Amino acid sequence: MQFNRHLSLTVHTIYVILTALQLIFIPNMLLSMFGFDATSEIWIKVLGVVVMSLGFIYTAIGREGNAAIVQSTVWARWFVGAGFLLLVAFGQAKPNLILFAGIDVATATWTWFELKKKANG
Repeated sequence: MQFNRHLSLTVHTIYVILTALQLIFIPNMLLSMFGFDATSEIWIKVLGVVVMSLGFIYTAIGREGNAAIVQSTVWARWFVGAGFLLLVAFGQAKPNLILFAGIDVATATWTWFELKKKANG
């Protein structure tokens, strides 16, 4: 068992945990960095708690996950990216949301290439 089995998933996990902490403790700083309006709604912090739970799951998958489980994170992250793009395309969210989509798609694609390399090597 090695934690760095999939470096791309480790990088994504760090991103997820840092984002979750920001959403929980300093949400308006994160929102303003990406051009979104500040909020006093509790839902942004609730989202942070949910995102943190994903960080815990990604940590476990990075340590213990087999290739099929790691591949499932690739599909999930591509889905998030596509969902964010559709929200922007249909005018439901500001274009800045694409920055978050880009991070998810980039790390998912990196993981996909890692999996392909390991399968062929």
